[in-house]
Amino acid sequence: MTMIALFLFADLAAGDVYHEIFEHANAAYAAGNFQAAANGYEQLAASGVVLPEVFFNLANAYYRQGRIGLAILNYERALRLAPGFDSARDNLDKALRETAHNLGRPLPPAWEQSLFFWHDALSYTETRTAAIAFWLLFWGLLALRQWRPLPYVRGAAMAAGLLTLAFTGSAWIKAHPHPLAVVVSDKAAVRHGKSDQESVRFELFEGDRVLIDRREDGWARVEKAGGERGWVRDSDVALVGPPYEFQTTRYDIKPNMEQVP
Repeated sequence: MTMIALFLFADLAAGDVYHEIFEHANAAYAAGNFQAAANGYEQLAASGVVLPEVFFNLANAYYRQGRIGLAILNYERALRLAPGFDSARDNLDKALRETAHNLGRPLPPAWEQSLFFWHDALSYTETRTAAIAFWLLFWGLLALRQWRPLPYVRGAAMAAGLLTLAFTGSAWIKAHPHPLAVVVSDKAAVRHGKSDQESVRFELFEGDRVLIDRREDGWARVEKAGGERGWVRDSDVALVGPPYEFQTTRYDIKPNMEQVP
């Protein structure tokens, strides 16, 4: 009992600390101190408080500083956790319009687009819950068929089985997302190889979204919408995650639901 009480107390104390950091960050944002606000939200996320509201507020704080790449990065994180987060989607669209050429997000493979075109608006938690529910329904219908073989039960069981497979596949894809990244430097030269002496294939600009398939020796191989590939300095891009990469370790829950202009 003593150990349980200690763990409960530790959890409650940690919750109080996180709430205090969150409120301080919100107060800094309200006062126009956007860097201090960003530091607070980054601290929360780096401590494991991975919530769409935290990433949304962090994105707003970076947007207010004119750091469009970091704003887009964190709006994407909020939407990955909560695809139905309309305020994050609206703000993301506004931020993208301020990039150099509003490059589209790289698309998943064609087979994934064909089979799972329906799941973009669902979160991982929702698809996993649906998969479990249809799996239980499938076995319940099989048990019912053994007890009382009604004519419609077999068809219903088959439908439940197919839906189980569909939502399980969706949950797996969402648990293993494509390695989307965002350019966080003003400009990134994409080269043929991992060297500054290699010729430039094309350029990316702050806020552009790319896929990363390899990271080696301080370089990342990226692919932009349309399929063009090349190597950029690892420091020029940041993964949407998970895992998450954070921009600061300087540390001086309710989101600030501001719509950016």
